[in-house]
Amino acid sequence: MKNSIPPNFVLHKTKEVIFYIPNGMPTTMGIPTFLKDLGFPDYKGLVMKSKCMFKKLKDEVCEK
Repeated sequence: MKNSIPPNFVLHKTKEVIFYIPNGMPTTMGIPTFLKDLGFPDYKGLVMKSKCMFKKLKDEVCEK
């Protein structure tokens, strides 16, 4: 069974994937698997717990 990947967006310039994971552990332990499943195993996975801040950053990044 494939892991359900949390909401995310990719910052190719800095090689980072930002995940929205409000509950933290143990879900954050799956980040290496999420990165691999998304096709970005060499990127850094970062977690945001605030839905509002995640949406704001995603909207700013995706506007460009």
